[in-house]
Amino acid sequence: ASRWEWKRLKAKSPKKGSPPCPRLGHSFSLIGSRCYLFGGLANDSEDPKNNIPRYLNDLYFLELRPGSTVVSWEIPPTSGPLPPPRESHTAVMTNRGGVTRLIIYGGMNGCRLGDLWVLDVGESSVPPVAIETGFP
Repeated sequence: ASRWEWKRLKAKSPKKGSPPCPRLGHSFSLIGSRCYLFGGLANDSEDPKNNIPRYLNDLYFLELRPGSTVVSWEIPPTSGPLPPPRESHTAVMTNRGGVTRLIIYGGMNGCRLGDLWVLDVGESSVPPVAIETGFP
């Protein structure tokens, strides 16, 4: 019988760099045993009652291990231009023909975005490609 039991995971910092800052409006996409965290909106104010918004375009992943509550953040190496910082976007993972891709669409960074980005995260990585879309 299975149990629906909440357990808090202990996420270690990446080997190089800082762990993700607290945020909202990010995406968290799962494929296989990896969860990819992209973008979102952080608060740069030290005072929690004050809000100084900072849009993010950082990328992290967690490798999930069955039966373990210890995970590590990793910052994958990417190349090419980064998508502009954003929050409230949509992200999906796909695997076709052995190539795993993270696809990001839209969101906002003070104004609505209608751009589309793809990142190959498999062994045969290629730079992200910006695909401009018209906005109605």
